[in-house]
Parts: sequence; C-alpha cells; structure tokens
Amino acid sequence: MPSQMNNYEAEKQTIIPGKLLNVDDKLRRWGMSVFTIAMFIIFWQVAAVKQWLSLPTPGVVTATLIRLIVSGDPVYGKTLQQMTFASLMIVLKGCFLSMVTAIPLGMMLGTFRFFEQFAGILLEMFRPIPPLAWIPLAYILFQDFSSPTTYVQIFVVFVGAFFPVLLNTTQGIKSVEKRFINAAITCGATRWQIISKVLFPASISHMVTGLRIGLGVGWMCVIAAEFVGGKMGIGYYIWSVYSIGGRSAEIIAGTITIGLIGYLMNKLFLVMEKRLQPWR
Repeated sequence: MPSQMNNYEAEKQTIIPGKLLNVDDKLRRWGMSVFTIAMFIIFWQVAAVKQWLSLPTPGVVTATLIRLIVSGDPVYGKTLQQMTFASLMIVLKGCFLSMVTAIPLGMMLGTFRFFEQFAGILLEMFRPIPPLAWIPLAYILFQDFSSPTTYVQIFVVFVGAFFPVLLNTTQGIKSVEKRFINAAITCGATRWQIISKVLFPASISHMVTGLRIGLGVGWMCVIAAEFVGGKMGIGYYIWSVYSIGGRSAEIIAGTITIGLIGYLMNKLFLVMEKRLQPWR
C-alpha cells in the first residue's frame, strides 16, 4: 500500500506540473505572437508616417479592409469574400485532383519496387519544374475548353500540390515497420489486405502532412496564376488594382487576406494531424 501511495503521489506530481507547464507554454507563445505583431504594426506605422516607404498607415489599410468586406470594391462590384471564395474554389478543385491521383500513385511507388524504378525517372524529371512554368503550355492544352483560364489555374494548383502529396505518401508507405507487414503475412493476409489494412492506415499522417504542404503550395500557385490571367479571384483583384493606379491600401488589404487564409488552412490541417496522431 505505501508503495502504491508513493507511485500515486509521484504520478500526481508529474502530471500536474506538466499541465501547468503546457498552459504556461501556450500563454507564452500567444504573448510572444501578440508582441511580434504589435512590434510589426508599430514599425509599419512609423515607416508610413516618416515616409521611409511609400505605404499607407495600418489604420488606412484596416479601414480599407473593412470597407472591402462590408460593401466591396465599387470598381469591381465584388466583396473581398467573393473574390477570396473564387480563389479558394480553384485551390480546392486542384488539390482534390492532386489528392485522388497522388495518393494512389504514391502508394504504388512505396509498395512496388519495380513501379518505382519504372516511373521514378519521369517523376524526378517533372518534379523540379516550377508550377508557373506550365502556364503557357496549359493555355495551349486547354484553349478549346469553354473557360480555359479556369482550367489553367486548376492545372497549376494541381501541379503545385501533386508532388508534396506524392512524396509524403511514398515516404509514409516506406516508413511502415516491417514487423507489422510480417505479422499480417503470418496471419494469412493477402497483398490487398496488407495495403488496405496495414500500409494505408499507417501512412495517413504522412498523407495529411503532404496535403497540408500541397494546399499551401496550391494557394500560392493560384494567386500567381491569377496575376497572369482570369477575371475573378483575390490574386486577380490585387493585380488589377495595381494596374489601374497602384491602390496600395487595397493591395495590402488583399495581401493580408491571402496570408490569413493561408494561415488558417495550415492551422486546420495541423489540428487534423494532431487528431490522427495525438501522441506526436
């Protein structure tokens, strides 16, 4: 009994300080984040007032951001949400296509050595090509489609998101410990059962990581693709307001929106990763 009490007290002393330490860490992290943002805004305010750079003040940009959200831009007749939503739809379509193609392909690359030897050289040749380099060829490929610009943007996002998903899926399959596979073989599992019940579940976290990275790359790609062409989207809006007179407040408001959306998407996937692997 005394030894059990001692163990209980030791466990209690270990757990409670740990919880307090986690809370302190979170508060410290939030405090540091708020401090960093506050310092950045102060520097921005000083740089704008002293005219070190040709920038509107944070107050002007905030007022512009609110106006774009509430009433939209009178020149384009669209709110910031509508333009951002249009870009998000392109990203989701491109990332969905990359997911349904890259995950099966990555599983085959990680599972079958001969397939990796067969397709590896082509994938390694295509992988270093920047997604934006595909834009001219994509316009030629989709020129007969009803809305070629939309298809080009989806294609650019697809290329940008494809390789992060592919590489992480392949790595996830290869990182599954051999003892799990041997155990399944010993129990009489077929090849399909090993893939579907051992390899796939064990590599889901890698796939989610690949999707998170791919979504971030896709988000950057669609903004750049909208600079080149298109009639809708937050990237198109930023480039347009620059072209018609360099409306810097609107440009910065749009840029802040891009950063916030990218930050939120990354946080969403981090939460998904923690739920899939709570021990990490």
